[in-house]
Amino acid sequence: MRKVLVVEDDKFISAIFTMFLRELGHELIGKCADGKDAIELCHRLRPDVVLMDIHLEGEMDGIQTAEQLRRELDIPVIYVSSDTSSQVIKRAIVSNSYGFLVKPVNRKELGIAIDLAYYKHKVDQEQRERERGYRQFISEASMPLMILSEGRIQYLNNLALDLFKTHYMEDVLLSPYLNYVHKEDQEQVESLLDNFKAHGHGFDQINIAMQDVHGQSFFALISGSSIIFNKKKSLQVTLVDNSKAVYAHKRVELLLDYLNKLGQPYFITDARHKVKGVAPHHLFDNTKLLGLRINQLDEWFSSAGDGVLTFTNGDKQQVFMAEEVLDATGEVYELLYVPKIMPQ
Repeated sequence: MRKVLVVEDDKFISAIFTMFLRELGHELIGKCADGKDAIELCHRLRPDVVLMDIHLEGEMDGIQTAEQLRRELDIPVIYVSSDTSSQVIKRAIVSNSYGFLVKPVNRKELGIAIDLAYYKHKVDQEQRERERGYRQFISEASMPLMILSEGRIQYLNNLALDLFKTHYMEDVLLSPYLNYVHKEDQEQVESLLDNFKAHGHGFDQINIAMQDVHGQSFFALISGSSIIFNKKKSLQVTLVDNSKAVYAHKRVELLLDYLNKLGQPYFITDARHKVKGVAPHHLFDNTKLLGLRINQLDEWFSSAGDGVLTFTNGDKQQVFMAEEVLDATGEVYELLYVPKIMPQ
C-alpha cells in the first residue's frame, strides 16, 4: 500500500482517482487543487507518490510544484494531464518526473504507474546513497583520486587537488584530463582513455609527466579502474606524486655520467645494502661484490660514519658516501656510493 497525494483542480477527476486508489489498495492521504497547498501537504504528510495535474489553479503549475517537491523533499511525482503538446512534454521530461499519464486514465494504468514510480524512486535513492558513500570514501582516501568520464575530469578528492595546486575543484572540473598531461605523454594517455571508452578496461601503473593549474611540472604514477559514477561508467584514476623519485633518478643519472667521464669509482646497493652495480674502475680489480651485502664484505669495506664507507683493496683505498635514491612513496630503494672527496 502506497500513501498517495492527489493534486488535481478537476473535482470529477479527483473523485475518480479517489475511487481507483481505494480499489488498488492504496491510501489517499490528501487532495488539493494548487501548488502551494501541495507543497504544504507534502511537508506535513510525506506521501510515497504524488499524482500531479500539470495545469493547476494559482501561481505555480504542476511542473513547477513537482520541481520544488524534488528539491525539498525528494518525493516522486507522476504527471497527469490531457495536454500532450511538445512544450509540455519537454518540460515534463527535463523535470525528472517518474511518469506521465494522459487523461482519461484507467485504473490498471494508474496502478502500474504508481508501483513503477515508487520502486524506481527507491532504486534512485539507493544509488544516491551508494554514490554519497563513495564520494565520502574517495574524499577521505589516503591517496589522490580523480574520476574521468569521456576523458573529462568529473571529480577530484582533496589530495588530488593538492597535486593540481588548487583548492577549488571548479578550476579543473569538466576540463579534458589531457590538458594536464605533458605533450610527450599525451599520446600514451590518449590511447589508454580510448581503450577504456571502447572496452571499459582500466590500466596498470605508468609514470607520466603532468602540469598543475599554474603550468608547473610534476611527475605522477597513474593507474585506472572502471567504476560507476553519476550512473555512468567512469574511469577512476589513482595518482601518486612521483616527482621526488624522478628528480632523484635524473640527479643520479647526471652524477653517474659525470663520474664516468672523470673515470671515478662508485658502486650502487639496494635499500638492504646488497651491491647491485660497480663502476668499471681499477679500484675494484679482483673483487667479487655483486649480489652480496656490505656486511658480508668485511674484507673490503669498513664503516667510517653514518652513510660513509671506506673501501680497501690492497694498497688502494677510497672513502665513499651514500646518495639516497627514492621511490614514489619517498622511501629509499637504492643507494649510490660516490667518492667523499670529489675532484675539482
